[in-house]
Amino acid sequence: MGFLSGVMPSVPENNENLLYISSGLTVISSFMMGMVDAYTFMQQSGAFASAQTGNLVILSVKAFSGEWAQMLSHLWTFAGFAIGAFAGEAINERSKDKGIRSYRHYLLIRVIVLFALAFFQEQITGAVMLVILGTLAGYELTVFRKFRGTAVNNAIMSGNVKNMMNDLYHYVFNKDKGAKTRVINLAAIIFIFMLGAGVGTLLTLLHPSWALWAACIIAALAYFWMLSPATRTFE
Repeated sequence: MGFLSGVMPSVPENNENLLYISSGLTVISSFMMGMVDAYTFMQQSGAFASAQTGNLVILSVKAFSGEWAQMLSHLWTFAGFAIGAFAGEAINERSKDKGIRSYRHYLLIRVIVLFALAFFQEQITGAVMLVILGTLAGYELTVFRKFRGTAVNNAIMSGNVKNMMNDLYHYVFNKDKGAKTRVINLAAIIFIFMLGAGVGTLLTLLHPSWALWAACIIAALAYFWMLSPATRTFE
């Protein structure tokens, strides 16, 4: 599941421990985004929970080809993603809880939603599934967007590849050491996303329901990590 970057909850980046936590959550989110996109592509009519460029291309192709019914799955995902991004920005700006607490609240919601989707996936219609997964994706892209201090997009790799190659130029020709660090961080996120997509593909091939359950388990582990004494210290 799209199982699963806006304003970041205010985690002070000069605090190495908090930066470590936010980076870890971004890695988990990128892996899950790869999983969910693979799942929705294989099981939900070629739709993507997070990659809206691909969704809009396919939506337009279907619309101008007169394939209205086939177009709808991409429309539902796009609508859900838009709602999630809007809600994420609203919650980030208006919530009184910031940093670790805001992450913990979101992770709990994600676990509950993914569990419901996994448990009832045989009963839920494709449209409802795509709207919910798209909403989660939009919210995650608004919240989790930093990896070791580098701004990343945890699901839409076009921007990451562009930024990585821009920074590679500055490192090679301008000897910018900061650019070298960003290249490494962006390459890591791209690899993690691809790994998640690969795992999501294998799980879906083994059994269509396994990818959602795997996403739920990963989300639960992330939530319990945020409840650990190590993370509570930095609230």
